[in-house]
Amino acid sequence: MATALLAVAGCTTTTPSEQPPVSTPTRPAVTNGALCDTVAAFFTDELHAVDVRAVPAAGANLNVGSSTVCEVTQERNTVGYYSARSARNDPDPTDGIRGFVAAPALGEAIWLYDLRADAANPSTRVRFATRIGHWNATLEIRDTETRVASGELHITDEDKRKAVGLLEELTRSIAD
Repeated sequence: MATALLAVAGCTTTTPSEQPPVSTPTRPAVTNGALCDTVAAFFTDELHAVDVRAVPAAGANLNVGSSTVCEVTQERNTVGYYSARSARNDPDPTDGIRGFVAAPALGEAIWLYDLRADAANPSTRVRFATRIGHWNATLEIRDTETRVASGELHITDEDKRKAVGLLEELTRSIAD
């Protein structure tokens, strides 16, 4: 009778160990190929690069594991990349590379290394780094090495903001 009353009242007589496990929400898995497709779309749609491919270092159909790399190419030339790695014990998203500076104008947890302005090592590379959760990620764009319909890419401040948006979006999509 007591069990029947408890059942009617919405109570149960099971002990905590008999309760079904509570599932925690998880992020849907992201494949290396999907990540690289997003990078390629950014180069094409936002930077207006032509004939771009983004190639994953690991199998395109494999889910992102503890790291991922997408190399962006035009013909045989690398014009950029996105890389991310799970780094619970390494809070430095710049991998200790000198030249990165915090860029609060671009985002709270964004570091920038604009090698175009590096007198000691001039280059066409612009690198962005962030840490989201326990993931460190880097996005590199090779400025004038990247072809656009009108010739060479020349990264603007607006392009930098868009690049940071991509970096954060991609990293959030895989961060757990």
